[in-house]
Amino acid sequence: MEIRININEYADVSYIKNLLSKVKGVVSVETDEDETYSWEEIENSEEFQQLIEQSKKDIEEGRYVEHSKKLIDSIFQRNK
Repeated sequence: MEIRININEYADVSYIKNLLSKVKGVVSVETDEDETYSWEEIENSEEFQQLIEQSKKDIEEGRYVEHSKKLIDSIFQRNK
């Protein structure tokens, strides 16, 4: 028997696969799109360009939040 689950592009696929693999009776969990993209492909994509334009617009209109250097360093694990 097979069950299909459709998810959006923001879903944590590895987490969902791990979660489903722990369900009693699940034999395997497979995805039909395990594709990895290079930075060049990402930067040249239409979606990335739209995201950059939206970010610029948000900044120009004052819709942003400033974070401390300490928080940013902790997120990116910088030890300077």
